[in-house]
Amino acid sequence: MNPLLDVRDLTVDYRVREAGRRKLVRVIDGLDLEVFPGEVLGVVGESGSGKSTLAGAILGLVERVGGSIRFDGTEVIGLRGKARKPIQRQMQLVFQNPLLSLSPRRQVGWQIEEPLRVHTDLDATARRARVDELLASLELSAAVRERFPHELSGGQAQRVVLARALSLEPSLIVFDEPTSALDVSVQAGVLNLLQQIRTDQALTYVFITHDLGVAQHLADRIAVMRSGEIVEIRATNDLFVNPEHPYTQALLAASRR
Repeated sequence: MNPLLDVRDLTVDYRVREAGRRKLVRVIDGLDLEVFPGEVLGVVGESGSGKSTLAGAILGLVERVGGSIRFDGTEVIGLRGKARKPIQRQMQLVFQNPLLSLSPRRQVGWQIEEPLRVHTDLDATARRARVDELLASLELSAAVRERFPHELSGGQAQRVVLARALSLEPSLIVFDEPTSALDVSVQAGVLNLLQQIRTDQALTYVFITHDLGVAQHLADRIAVMRSGEIVEIRATNDLFVNPEHPYTQALLAASRR
C-alpha cells in the first residue's frame, strides 16, 4: 500500500533574533515519515520537540521548508494559490484551543459554512443542510448554529471546529493537541467520537499529543519526536511493550509515575 502522506528529509528553519542579530535556527532536521490510508499516526514528544512545527509544515503554514512532502503522490512543498486549493480540501488541521480557532464575532453556522463558500459551488440552502448534517453527526443540536463561540462549552467548541474541518470531506486531518484543553471526562467523549468518525468515513489522522495515554488509546502507530527528529516509530502495542530508544523509554517511565 502506498502512503497517503510521504515526508522525506524534511527541514524547517525559523528566523530568530539573538543578541540583536537575526539568524536561522533549524527546528526540524532530516525528518522522514509515512502515513498510510485509514490509519491514525500518533506523534508524541515533549514541548519544543517540533511536533506543532511538523503539523504546520504538512499544512503549508510555515516558511523555509526543505525536503519533500507528497500527499497522495503530489508534491505539496512550493504549491501556492489555485495550485494548492485541491490539496487544501483534502488536508485539514484541528488546533489545540478551539476558541482561538473561531471568530468571536461570527455565529457557529457561518463559520462551519466558510470552507464550503470558499471551495464549493453549493448554494445557501445546500450549505445550510450540510452544516446541519455535520452538527448531527457530531452529536450537536441544530440550535448550535445560531450561537457564538463564547456560548459553547469546551467540548462543544472542539466539535464545532471538527465540523468545520470535516465540511469538505477531507482524506487527512492533522490534530495538534486537540484534547489537552478539555476536562478528562469531556476528553474521553471527544476521543471516542474521533474513533467513530474515522471508522465511518475512512479518514486518516496525524494526531499530535504530549499525552502518551491519549496516543495509546487512539493511534495505530506512534512516532516519537525529539529535537526535530523522529527517534522511534513503531506499532502502538510494540512501542509500549518494548520501547527501543532511550528517550522513548524515559517518556514512558515518566508517564507511569
